[in-house]
Amino acid sequence: MSEPGKPRFNEKLDHLQARRPFLYNLGTGALIGLVLLVLQFHWIWAVAYALSWAAVRALLWGDGRILRRQYEARTARAAQEKAEKRRQR
Repeated sequence: MSEPGKPRFNEKLDHLQARRPFLYNLGTGALIGLVLLVLQFHWIWAVAYALSWAAVRALLWGDGRILRRQYEARTARAAQEKAEKRRQR
């Protein structure tokens, strides 16, 4: 189990994605692009997938957009759960 004030790994990834949505999603798209290369797709498909994935996800992370709202709701919920655990001690 993790320390009380330390964020979990998935929360760290959420925060990283919130700070730099294009670069984060370019990295995740590149990982899928590598899978495409292993499956013997042409390299242009891997590059196109990575760039389009990053662009679409970055667009959806804009202020007030769906992924940003979901992130803010998760962050608020996690903070509330941590506060409840502190009160129970």
